[in-house]
Amino acid sequence: MGDTRECTGRNLVFLVGAPRSGTTWLQRLLASHPQIRTGQETHLFNAYIYPLLRSWRTELAKADAGVGRSGVGLPCYFTEEEYFDLVREFLYRILEGVTRDTGPGAVFLEKTPAHARFIPEIKSMLREARFIHVIRDPRDVAASLLAAGQGWGRAWAPTTIGPAARKWVEHACSARAAAGELSASEYIEVRYEDLLTSPVERLGELAEFMGLEWSNDAIRCAIDANEAEALRKGGGTPIPVRGAVAERRGNLVSEPVGFVRAARAGSWRSDLSFRQKLHIWRKIRPIMAEYGYSWPIRDWF
Repeated sequence: MGDTRECTGRNLVFLVGAPRSGTTWLQRLLASHPQIRTGQETHLFNAYIYPLLRSWRTELAKADAGVGRSGVGLPCYFTEEEYFDLVREFLYRILEGVTRDTGPGAVFLEKTPAHARFIPEIKSMLREARFIHVIRDPRDVAASLLAAGQGWGRAWAPTTIGPAARKWVEHACSARAAAGELSASEYIEVRYEDLLTSPVERLGELAEFMGLEWSNDAIRCAIDANEAEALRKGGGTPIPVRGAVAERRGNLVSEPVGFVRAARAGSWRSDLSFRQKLHIWRKIRPIMAEYGYSWPIRDWF
């Protein structure tokens, strides 16, 4: 197993956040930079790597606990070091393909919102990887999730307020908890509302975080190219697609009708019903306050 090649993840920046937090918009904005490459969501850790790690830990825990037989699964064939070397080799080979067009000095921006919940696993295998965490008002996130659940996102988005609110909590709290183990050069937060009101400043800070220069004029061009109306019409900075999906559906990401909604802050006031607002206020108001979203009762409408 000593043949496994090391990949530190130095050229990788993971863009994470709760679904419907504006991660796709920020991805397109940042992809306007000439030294940033990106692509469609890989779901690399949540759908591929983490299940491999979880299966190993589950089988080994059963064996340690004496559950059933003396032990089953791959722990009967490999030591932990051997198995994790195999998982790393798989990960590195995948990343070779994902980042193949990322030249020297460039950055690959991987945008999978669900990776907010797997930052420790990512860092354990890619020690120099960096993270941008988009945080958005959970009331707007919940409203957007519910709208997606009634339309283009019905296969995955929640249709009731409880699961919608929990989805924000799971992603936001997981990312911030992991941030406690990371330095300022490894993790940065950006608020969706700040991107709306001060986009040049915030994008400049993110470019600096990634070690890239980006002039204010170039940033303004990126903002103009990715306005909400342009995105609704299928415009904006293109996100490339390769592989089997490209053979079936074309080589650019095409968002479904309704993907871009209000694209503003505070639409929850009219989007959510009284009962939905009450649920969020009762269940997650203290957590919201920790993220800077205070909600006194007088500010309901």
